[in-house]
Amino acid sequence: MRVLVFGVKKLTREEYDSFSEKYDFIRSKKVKTREEDLNKLYDKMESGLKYIGCTAIEDKLQDGVPETIEILRNASINVWMLTGDKMETAIEIARSCRLFDRGMTELLFSFSDMLSIT
Repeated sequence: MRVLVFGVKKLTREEYDSFSEKYDFIRSKKVKTREEDLNKLYDKMESGLKYIGCTAIEDKLQDGVPETIEILRNASINVWMLTGDKMETAIEIARSCRLFDRGMTELLFSFSDMLSIT
């Protein structure tokens, strides 16, 4: 299941501005600890939330997805996968829907900002 929990927290303008400045600073850093630093900032902002609800959906492929991808590939149609998931999650999804096969070479591209892409 993919679960989404909803929470709310009232912030002062100063609290928001402080968070925003720290966020922009960390995002601009080109160091290995950037993700860790962001997660610490998120944890601080997300503490003290008032729980207001949650939702969940079953995390599985729709019926026929692997077969449809196979038909497209057999018709020489290129199939791409673009996702915001973590790399490991994206690879597992690609394998489960048969986007990858044994004869393929996997090319993985990961970019942390728009400047890197260009």
